[in-house]
Amino acid sequence: MSTSIGAESHLVCSPDRPTCYVCGPTGFVEADLKSEVASLDELLRVTRVRFRRGETGFASSQKLIDLDLEIRNALQRPLSADLQVEVRRLTARLRALDPH
Repeated sequence: MSTSIGAESHLVCSPDRPTCYVCGPTGFVEADLKSEVASLDELLRVTRVRFRRGETGFASSQKLIDLDLEIRNALQRPLSADLQVEVRRLTARLRALDPH
């Protein structure tokens, strides 16, 4: 990922650099991750309501139940770069199962 500051181009989150000047030594921006976690939590809440109302496909019901458990487990983990990757993966899977 890269970003521009002024006329200079800087690499951000490079595996070759132990400390990214934007993300710090952990490789993620905490505020961004918190926002992504909140979005996933809200999407899961909405999907649960749709599931209870029968508005989701019956064929995907077991997949939704399994994914719900995976999401709940992920949301209990401490903030980290690995969690950010996991949150993005789970969000994409949830949207694919229930594209409302």
